[in-house]
Amino acid sequence: MESQAGQGEWFGARAWAQLLGERRQQDRALEVLAPYVATGWWPAARAQAELLESWGRAREAIALTRPHAQAGDRMALDFVGRLMGRHDHGAEAFELLRPGVEDWFLAAVLVDAAALLTAWITVDHRCDSPWCCRGGLDADTALGLLAQIRERQGRTEDAIALLRARHSTSVNGRDQLADLLARHGRIEELREYAASDGHGHAAQCLAEVLEERGDLEGAIAVYRQEDVASTRRYHDRVLLAGLLSRHGRGDEAIAVMRALADSPGGAEDWVVASLCTLYA
Repeated sequence: MESQAGQGEWFGARAWAQLLGERRQQDRALEVLAPYVATGWWPAARAQAELLESWGRAREAIALTRPHAQAGDRMALDFVGRLMGRHDHGAEAFELLRPGVEDWFLAAVLVDAAALLTAWITVDHRCDSPWCCRGGLDADTALGLLAQIRERQGRTEDAIALLRARHSTSVNGRDQLADLLARHGRIEELREYAASDGHGHAAQCLAEVLEERGDLEGAIAVYRQEDVASTRRYHDRVLLAGLLSRHGRGDEAIAVMRALADSPGGAEDWVVASLCTLYA
């Protein structure tokens, strides 16, 4: 490794510096990395900062990497923000990251930075078009991330309150509030929420919980409700057919999908394909 490091081979240099550090030869380790760090290359600066932190020299690690973060490098912002947070520099981390908190990447990786998300929510911004916050951090996403933090802290009521304050509840076919209620066994609240959910994702969550508990008829009843929003017309019936099929009630599953296919406008290609799969 020493030979490779001397020939300018980065991975050898990094490994050699790590080994020297373990042998308590910290100054020699830093000398190995110095030519790479001097070029301004972020991976080298990060590697040296990680060594410094492991040696109890966090202040030097922050000073070394801060300029990279201040230059706007996303990976550096992530690393330095976490580094500061681990060593009681929360206020400095907030000031450093605040200009880029709208960036979804930073918001997602810094989900534990509750102060940042709370500050963004207080802006009380609400989009007036589908393209308003595209690619950035909208208030609903911030609420969802902050709710994750509150749940991890054991503050379930606060998490529920945050999620109830969102405008949009379902993302990518799942409802965060429904999933939270299910995790904490709050079935009656979930049942009440599912009855008012126009997307059907909360109802799906409820049915999944009931199925897991062995209450097959209860799960079926969730999907058989008549007074549901028109947007759930396909969603509930397809899920019901799948539920029936999983429990060996193929004829009933076929009847559900056949009724859907025979209904006005129901003979869409994917509906017919699902029905044919059940027949097969």
